[in-house]
Amino acid sequence: MENCLKVVVLGGDSVGKTSLILVKTKHKYPYRRVPRLADPTIVRTRIDGKSYTFSVWDTEKIERCEQLHSTIPSHTTDVFMLCFAVDNRQSFNTLTHKWLPQLKASFPFVPTVLVACKIDLRYYPSVSTTANHVTFEEGNAVAEQHGCLYCETSALSTEGVTECFKLAVRYADLNLDKRENSAPICPCVPSRSRSYMHIQMVKPADIPPEFEIESSTFSENWLDAFKDGSHFDVTFLLQEQQLMAHQVVLCSASGFFCRLFQTEKVFTSIPSPVVSFTGDRESRHTTIQIDSSISPEVFKIFIEFLYTGSVSQLNKEQQGREIAMDLINVARMFELTDLKSVCENILNERDFLNPSLGSAVCDKTGQRMRDLFFNCVDTADVVFILKGKRLYANKVILSTRCEVMRRMFSGNFKESKPDLTEIEIPNFTPESFLSFLEYMYSDHANFENVDVFEVLKLADMYCQKRLLSMCEYCIARKAQGWTLKKRADLVFQILLGIQPFNTANLVNWCLFELSRNVDKLKNHKDYCKLTEENRRIVEARGSLHGHRGQSSTFDPNAAYRRTCVII
Repeated sequence: MENCLKVVVLGGDSVGKTSLILVKTKHKYPYRRVPRLADPTIVRTRIDGKSYTFSVWDTEKIERCEQLHSTIPSHTTDVFMLCFAVDNRQSFNTLTHKWLPQLKASFPFVPTVLVACKIDLRYYPSVSTTANHVTFEEGNAVAEQHGCLYCETSALSTEGVTECFKLAVRYADLNLDKRENSAPICPCVPSRSRSYMHIQMVKPADIPPEFEIESSTFSENWLDAFKDGSHFDVTFLLQEQQLMAHQVVLCSASGFFCRLFQTEKVFTSIPSPVVSFTGDRESRHTTIQIDSSISPEVFKIFIEFLYTGSVSQLNKEQQGREIAMDLINVARMFELTDLKSVCENILNERDFLNPSLGSAVCDKTGQRMRDLFFNCVDTADVVFILKGKRLYANKVILSTRCEVMRRMFSGNFKESKPDLTEIEIPNFTPESFLSFLEYMYSDHANFENVDVFEVLKLADMYCQKRLLSMCEYCIARKAQGWTLKKRADLVFQILLGIQPFNTANLVNWCLFELSRNVDKLKNHKDYCKLTEENRRIVEARGSLHGHRGQSSTFDPNAAYRRTCVII
């Protein structure tokens, strides 16, 4: 039988609890500060040949608690992960001197793992406060003093994250065996009564289906555009060689090029990497002469970094290290600190940090691309007309990010003409299409004051799987906040409306919601409109919930709405 465990993550403000959970459960590092995760995340894994299903619970910052109470039975939690940041010694002292002893006193049956977060900060030479960082020896000594385990993690580099959760699950499983033993541990500790048995830890029958957001393809799209050779409007001259690029990428990824294209003047950096700058206003093509001290090989890697945020072709061999040193000089000339950091990580054998840094670079590039070129009249070469409103865009960006538009702008269609193209889009509002275009530019979508269903239809029409999954998740999250009757009406409306589209995740979620209350919803006016297959799935799942002893009105999210899990 599958072992089902509950893992509760505790810690102070800004220690990295939520980042640690997201890296483990979603395999993505949040580069913006994110609020506490309201709902637990279910993780399924195999450890030492055993299958485990454990729920990971995020909590409020522990500073808000005056004291930890044991009013909630300790059998509702199998293991605590008590987190602190290695760069915050005050938080470490408060946690280890106050909260850890109180946690052991309030929950004597629950094991605790002391977790050090942000250990990557120890490796940055630019940090001036490394002497004040909590060391491994200090953390391990405190853990031994209080009888708990100790591990160190870095959500940014993913170092130790998987091992930490494996350790916690093993510790919880071992503790369950001890707690379920009827014999007393010692004469002064009573044997465990049945009220402490592991009854509530069994996974409920109706765990909602997970929404998997598609991984970003932003860097891959622009790398393909760089290799494809279409829509180039910049030519670099290097030692009698030519290298083509796109102005939108250069300006978005580099402040140096952004100022250069805006002023059309060569900046006087020492030494100056740009010898001459020539722009043709009619053809919108620019020619830039690069200083001969920069080799074409190194400059090509530099340009590819602007497109992708990575230098994956470099290695740790001698030749790769020499190129990395040359790239550092080029990065200084063009004022590109991110490339300098990437190369220094390679030279210092810290290249495990580069994938996360590359994701952050691409994210910043997308945001600047939106700020500089999104719905901009001066730089646009295509106009979308929706209900009389004109929306401006760039063919190179749309062609790069969308295969449907690439074929439209490069084939034998009227839209492929080099002049300013006007395209009328019927049946959509300007607000929803603006949200769609914003995603094309920045890889992020803003669903505020927007009809998400229209954005979903646009994502399906233009084959944007990532945006489609984001819309599915947004619709489901909004529907969860409604009452049963209103939510049922909305779920029926969603299910009937999305059947023509490729929304398998949202369909599964709708069927799950209906199956939880199938007895009450059979008399709903829209129940007969469901397809025969969907009705069969809903009724089969509904009977499964009833067979496992779950009420038809059981709401698994009700337990998730506590301000804090243990307070």
